[in-house]
Amino acid sequence: MYEFGALLKDNRHFHDHMNAGVPVEVYHQDVPVDIGLVTGIHESFIEIGPALYHRGRYVFLSRPGY
Repeated sequence: MYEFGALLKDNRHFHDHMNAGVPVEVYHQDVPVDIGLVTGIHESFIEIGPALYHRGRYVFLSRPGY
């Protein structure tokens, strides 16, 4: 599917991770802030558990096997 650390940007990437139950790690300015499963995909936000992360402010990386 995706390699450990692959950058996620497109809706397809997030849908793949949500459907397969693959964790996503969230970074803000090179600092990890969260890791978890995608629970929602919105135009401007990605939902990880109960938290919303703005797609323009955060970086999302694939973490299979985490």
